[in-house]
Amino acid sequence: MAVKGTRKRESDRFITVSHTLWVDRFVLTIDIDQCIGCELCRKACPKEAIALMKRTTYRAEDKFHGRRSIPLVDEEKCSMCGLCAAFCPTNAVSLVKKNSMHGTEEKIVPILDVGGIPHFSKGMVLNASLCPPGCSECAEVCPREALTVEGGFVKLDRTRCLSCSHCEDACPVNGAIMVTPLFDGEIEVDTDKCPVGCDQCVKACPTKCYTSMSNRGVTVDPRHCICCGACLVACFYGAVDLTRMRLRSSNDGYSAVWSRAIDLLLSENARFLRQSEGGLSRVTDILKNSRL
Repeated sequence: MAVKGTRKRESDRFITVSHTLWVDRFVLTIDIDQCIGCELCRKACPKEAIALMKRTTYRAEDKFHGRRSIPLVDEEKCSMCGLCAAFCPTNAVSLVKKNSMHGTEEKIVPILDVGGIPHFSKGMVLNASLCPPGCSECAEVCPREALTVEGGFVKLDRTRCLSCSHCEDACPVNGAIMVTPLFDGEIEVDTDKCPVGCDQCVKACPTKCYTSMSNRGVTVDPRHCICCGACLVACFYGAVDLTRMRLRSSNDGYSAVWSRAIDLLLSENARFLRQSEGGLSRVTDILKNSRL
C-alpha cells in the first residue's frame, strides 16, 4: 500500500508531481516538449503554484535549441485541481488519477467536474467530408503540422491544434473548417522599444503571427494570434501589448476560482465589456418576453 505524501520529479522532458492518498494517487505531468512557454497555466493557477523559468532545451521535432520559458511547479502549493490542464492550449499538462487497489488509471480535471468552472470552446472543427479530393491547402499553412492528408482525406491531430485560423483562411470550401478561439483579444507591438536584431517574440510565437522587419522591430498579424502570451513572456523590453477581452466558454462560471482566473487573464476593459453585454442581454430578454 502506498504511503501518503507529495513528490516531484524532473527530467529533460517531464515535470511530474504526484500526491498520494493511500490507494489513490494523483499525478500531474508537464511535457516540456509540448509546452510553448505561454503564461496561461501560471495565471490560471488558484494556488500560485506555477512560475516560469528560463532553461536551455532541445526539441528534435522542430530543431529548436536555446533558452526558453518552461513551467516551474511548487509541489507544496499544488492542490491537484487541474485548472492548468484545462487552460493549456497544447495539452502539455495532464492530470491522472491512479487507484492501486483496482489497478485503474483515468485522466481527470476535478475543478471542471465539480462545477462552477465552465467547459471551454471546442476550438477548431473539421468536416473532412466537405474537403475536395486531393486538397491540402489547410495542411500546407498549419504552423503546428496538426493537419495531415492521409488516403486523400484531411486528418486533424487535436493535441497539436491551437485554433489559430490559418487553416480556416486557406480552406476553399465554406464550412469545411470552423474555428472558435479560446480568447478574443488584441495584440500590438511598440517597435520603438524593440532592440536592433531582436526576434525573441518571433521565435516564441507558436502560430507564427510575427514577422521580423528588415531594420528593427516586428509586425504582428492579430488574426492568427491565440492570446496565449508566449510573446509576452519572451519579450524582455515590454514592447508587446496583449489585451484579452473575452474567454469563450459554455457559460459564465460562478466559483471564486473562476472569478480569480478571469480577473488575472482578461484585461480591465473586459470587465466593462462583460457588464455591457450582460446589460444588453437582460434588456433583450425583457423585450422578448414583453407583450407590448
